[in-house]
Amino acid sequence: MKSFQSIASVAFKPPTDGQLAVEAMTIADLRSRAPADHFQKLQRADFYRLIGVESGHTAPMVDFSTYHAQAGGWLLVRPGQVMRYDFSTEWAGWLLVFRPDGLFSRGRSYQTGEARLLRHVDDLACLHALGVEQHEWMKQSVGQMLRDGAMKADVSLRNDMLRLQLASTLLRLSVWQEAHPELAHGRTSTSSNFKRIQQHIETDFAKHHQVQHYANALNMSEKSLGRLCLATTGVSAKSWITQRLCLEAKRLLAHTSLSAQSIGNELGYDDASNFVKFFRRESCLTPLAFRRDHTQAKI
Repeated sequence: MKSFQSIASVAFKPPTDGQLAVEAMTIADLRSRAPADHFQKLQRADFYRLIGVESGHTAPMVDFSTYHAQAGGWLLVRPGQVMRYDFSTEWAGWLLVFRPDGLFSRGRSYQTGEARLLRHVDDLACLHALGVEQHEWMKQSVGQMLRDGAMKADVSLRNDMLRLQLASTLLRLSVWQEAHPELAHGRTSTSSNFKRIQQHIETDFAKHHQVQHYANALNMSEKSLGRLCLATTGVSAKSWITQRLCLEAKRLLAHTSLSAQSIGNELGYDDASNFVKFFRRESCLTPLAFRRDHTQAKI
């Protein structure tokens, strides 16, 4: 019988200041915070991890792929991805962790720079093999964030500083990736991103019909989600959700004896008339007419 290794859920809990949205540390500091077996487990975190290799070599696993990183390598692990650290050989480096909401200051307009930054983050590869100059810049940036996070200053001021530096760091990675795509491995493609969207829709389509729900769940803007759906399927995100709902309605109408009202309830429509309107708009038939036509076709 096949045995399954459980996945440990890891929450964002900076030990020094729980109000910080971004934290930088050395890999040595990271390893001192937990026993060795903690890093041998599969982990799924609710935050981003940006890992830089200063010396040695490591081969962590991220979503079933092994990434071989040596000096100059920077690995980006996203919230929800399953990963396992590799300390089978000695290596040193840096770790930058930040919550999805750590990218933005509260109260700012989400419709301006945030959407552009999210788009660049969405397009970042998993592993970047940087040159000496770029790697040195990344080390200095993460090191500065480590020092700024430890400053004796108001936490809101420190968070503003850290967010600005974080945005600059991620945008530089994006610029370098576009200039040297051959050095980016496991690049986030439209198809792989869409798999994440599809998984969420498959799980939640009967309860959540709004694009915003899936954008929030995936830490994306609605526009970014819409672009990915359009590029992959040729239709908008709203249309993709609607098509999935309509397909399930047709399956239930054709293969069960459930009433239209019951089917509507299962698909998140409290009012049967709203379900009928939805189904007629999408299929040009009422639920009963579709069931009748399908039944006659099988006779």
